[in-house]
Amino acid sequence: MSQKELAKQEMARWLSHPSELGKKPAKIECTCEFDYLGLKYYIFKFKKGLFDSKWMLGVCGGYEGNETEHCGHIFSEFKDYNSLNEKEDAVKIIEMIRQYWMQRAKEFENQ
Repeated sequence: MSQKELAKQEMARWLSHPSELGKKPAKIECTCEFDYLGLKYYIFKFKKGLFDSKWMLGVCGGYEGNETEHCGHIFSEFKDYNSLNEKEDAVKIIEMIRQYWMQRAKEFENQ
């Protein structure tokens, strides 16, 4: 299975968690892949239900080279997907995750 297919599976699995979407998305498509800070990321658009008209954005990644495991950067804010700024929106999510874990590391060091 390709890295892109694995990322799609991971995104759907993450969305299925009860504290997120709570179910698999009715539709999910990879719209873009890009490199950021030396890691590969995949952008997805998804719909909650079959009859929903709006797409939402999610990102999965932090893959090194051809590795099949990502570094844990998987998230969606359940905001509307916009193809014109999908990469910028994905980078904002990635940076939010990175800042969270850097803060946690700092707290751990201070204990």
